[in-house]
Amino acid sequence: MKYVSYLIAFLFLTLIKAQNIPANDQILVDFEAYSTLPREVVFVHLNKSVFIKGEGVGFKAYVLDKGSKRRSIETRNLYCTIYDSLDQVVKKQLIKIDKGIGSGLIRLDSAFTTGNYRFKAYTNWMRNFSEPNHFEQGITIIDPEKTEKVTPKIKDLQVDAQFLPESGHALIGVSANYGVVIKDENGFGYPFVEGQVEDSSGKIVTTFELNPFGIGRFALIPEQGEGYFARFSINNTEFKSPVGYIEQQGVTCTLQDLRDRIGLVLNAKFNVETQKKQNFTLSIHNGDSIKAIDISFRDEAEVAKIFPKEDLFPGINVFTLFDSTGNPILERLYFNSKDMVVRGVTPPKHSFKNDSVQVDFSVEGIDPKYWNSLSVSVLPDNTTSDKGHHNLASYSLIAPYIRGAVEHAAYYFRDQTPRKAYELDNLLITQGWSSYQWNTVRNKTPKYLFDFEKGISYKVILNKKESNEYYVSSSTFSDQMYYTLEENQRFFTKDQFFPVDDEKLRIAEIARTGTWFQPKVFVQFKPSAIPLLKNNRVSVLDNRESVILKQVDSKHAFEGFYEVEMLDEVMLLEQSKNKRIEKLKNRTVGRVDVFQENDPRRNLLLSTYLSSQGYAVEESFGTLSVTARNPQFPNNATPAIFLNGVLLNDFNILYRYFMDKVDYIEINKSGIGEGPRGSAGVIKIVTDPSKIRRTLNDPSLVEYDVPLTFSVDKRFYNPMYNNYSGSFFNSFGAVDWHPNVVINTEGKGQFSFLNYGLATVKLYFEGIVNDKEFVSDIVELKIQ
Repeated sequence: MKYVSYLIAFLFLTLIKAQNIPANDQILVDFEAYSTLPREVVFVHLNKSVFIKGEGVGFKAYVLDKGSKRRSIETRNLYCTIYDSLDQVVKKQLIKIDKGIGSGLIRLDSAFTTGNYRFKAYTNWMRNFSEPNHFEQGITIIDPEKTEKVTPKIKDLQVDAQFLPESGHALIGVSANYGVVIKDENGFGYPFVEGQVEDSSGKIVTTFELNPFGIGRFALIPEQGEGYFARFSINNTEFKSPVGYIEQQGVTCTLQDLRDRIGLVLNAKFNVETQKKQNFTLSIHNGDSIKAIDISFRDEAEVAKIFPKEDLFPGINVFTLFDSTGNPILERLYFNSKDMVVRGVTPPKHSFKNDSVQVDFSVEGIDPKYWNSLSVSVLPDNTTSDKGHHNLASYSLIAPYIRGAVEHAAYYFRDQTPRKAYELDNLLITQGWSSYQWNTVRNKTPKYLFDFEKGISYKVILNKKESNEYYVSSSTFSDQMYYTLEENQRFFTKDQFFPVDDEKLRIAEIARTGTWFQPKVFVQFKPSAIPLLKNNRVSVLDNRESVILKQVDSKHAFEGFYEVEMLDEVMLLEQSKNKRIEKLKNRTVGRVDVFQENDPRRNLLLSTYLSSQGYAVEESFGTLSVTARNPQFPNNATPAIFLNGVLLNDFNILYRYFMDKVDYIEINKSGIGEGPRGSAGVIKIVTDPSKIRRTLNDPSLVEYDVPLTFSVDKRFYNPMYNNYSGSFFNSFGAVDWHPNVVINTEGKGQFSFLNYGLATVKLYFEGIVNDKEFVSDIVELKIQ
């Protein structure tokens, strides 16, 4: 088991740490021990970030292994919560993760009102670590009945201007790059600010220009005895800020991108000769693995190192320089985009199907033979409700490695260009030290306290044992179970139990005579509640708007939400049922029985049903036999039985098989079209776990409440807006949400949405293709 191998490696490295090792070698040992346990990182694609009370928050979760950036196959449980501004949980759900993905829907009901909230998602395994690997995003909720603010309060202009030398240090007489970030009081950058750097006499020595998020850089060679100031203007107000961090001695670092290589230039100045002669170590890590080389300034004050990008880690590389005592003295983050692919979507095509718009699309560079899954949010073209700062790529590749919040980090990983790569490097210069604190790495190695969770586990403890046979009924995602216990066995357990919504655990005891009766047992469940995620902090920027607009069209933004949802669901369900039954009957020469929700035959055993269809069935002592009463060939009276497409050689798997989860059964007694194996007829049984009846009337079954169940991903429905052409819907409304879109074997993806008469909509794509490559794109679709 993987857990065991992680634990063995963890204990081995812990023993090594206890030995006497030189300080710089100890750095590597400490880091290896710290990073032995693998990490997960989760990103959640929300259908938008500004919601109206009564809507649903649609979301798709992607759980990845932090080191490989591939889907995590370990975790099956994801906890999703919404917190209010007082850090109190308002809503929570447990979501089932399958193959690294899962989706859900949270209704914004009466528990919500106008204000800012936070959506948080995490796994149990993440609780072992203090690193910011979980997902957290600010969302805004508008209650049109209670939102009265229309104009913002007038505030004095507040500016936070920071001029940060690369790696945190600048030396007299040595060229240094300064990262520039100019923000407001809420952490949002002032866009496109232009400024200049002056010396103490007012002479301009360099200039700078900021990007849309208030970030840029400039180069400067500080002179002895000189002071420097940055001068810039915002909203016709002049500002003058000192440029600091200039030192007489120390070490600086400058990184240069050289296409397929990078150059790292280290400059040192020391007043004491012994400092110059000490041994330094330069480490490079990505949170999962670490490399190191020796650095010496004995012969030259400037040391240059060249690193081919293929030798660096894909994604973030954290360069840290340590002195001879193992003390970190500078750090520089660099993003290596080699082998880091973020795909875009090909121009989609649309067509009209009845009252809906059907969209066909593909993904650039996709190979459909590999696993893929995407989520798509459809919003009005003029929407102001998409204020999220991250996409799947940015949250997975840079967010876990930096300390500060990043405004619109998705910008750097969508429609990638050399210019954006340069701007991303400017961003990393302004971040300073990484999220990895070396004091923590050295002294607080994570403890293996919390497992990867794979569903719910239950333990049935026998208070009074009258037999050795027990039955547990099936549920949506779990088959029925029979347990045969040893004489002295007083409990039985099961892992990977996935109860949904209000499902209960139902248990019966079976006497030696085969009759059932109510058991006298006590049941324990684990986990039994959503655990708290402690000590993990993610820097989050809320939505930029400081004021929520009052509803602009009328007092009521929409009405009839629940009625519309129920009516649409019933109508669509009936239409799809009728079409499906007709299709099933047309494809076979035999009989097809489709078992609807209220079909009384779903209370029967399969043996009883087959008997009613003219077969001779014997069922006893764990065995089942089925024979045709009037076979075409007397030497072969046993029909071929298929269960979900698999030909059964042994029918015992169908012993006491309940019909509660059977979708439909085809019975072809003639065997026509089935070849030699159909000489005694063919029976095809197809199951659907979602059809399991919620209530079983057998009085011998005792129900036990499951304290924590998984939430079923429900169909996304919109409220009924009063006006689909008004500014309220176009600003804050949602058109549709598709969390589970798959590219087919021909390389095509497809989804549809209700035609509201909009001329243009925006399609927000996130996902994974080719098993490991990210997709992130925003596409405008003109439909009129």
